[in-house]
Amino acid sequence: MKRKRRSSLLWWAIIITFVPMMFFGKTTALFTDEVVIDDNIFSTATLSIEVTPSPIFNVSDIVPGDVIQRTVTVQNTGTVPFLYDVTNTSSMSSLLWTDVTNGLQLEVKEGSTILYAGPISQLNAGLSPIQLNSAETDVLTFTVTLPQSANNTFQNLTETVTFDFNAVQLTGANR
Repeated sequence: MKRKRRSSLLWWAIIITFVPMMFFGKTTALFTDEVVIDDNIFSTATLSIEVTPSPIFNVSDIVPGDVIQRTVTVQNTGTVPFLYDVTNTSSMSSLLWTDVTNGLQLEVKEGSTILYAGPISQLNAGLSPIQLNSAETDVLTFTVTLPQSANNTFQNLTETVTFDFNAVQLTGANR
């Protein structure tokens, strides 16, 4: 009987000791620690391009041989670098636009580097994107000429050209 009692007490001691460990998976004898890091902030960038003057050109009474030059300032007023390009469209499509030899010719320069030179109507196919970092400014020179070869069919024409400065962010990166 003593043996049975001792055996029974031993089993109860084992049960009392190990059964809670099955339910809780750990004992209170383990050290633990925890760190909470709050206020993690993620803010998106701002892409903003500004171009002055606007309009770039407003010229009348042009004759063959005229050269019209304007300084254009392009500013990155956003918080990220971008690539920008310049495209254009015509609302009239007169000979000043459609005649690629005798019509209006355009040269776009950055400093002494020629970025585009050719018919004003072909600008969309000829200007490579330009990178501009945040808070930086580019100064471009736009020069429009009416060639000496423009004949009498170019008299009394008007052309309205829209220049679009299109900015696209640089590809995102690991940070």
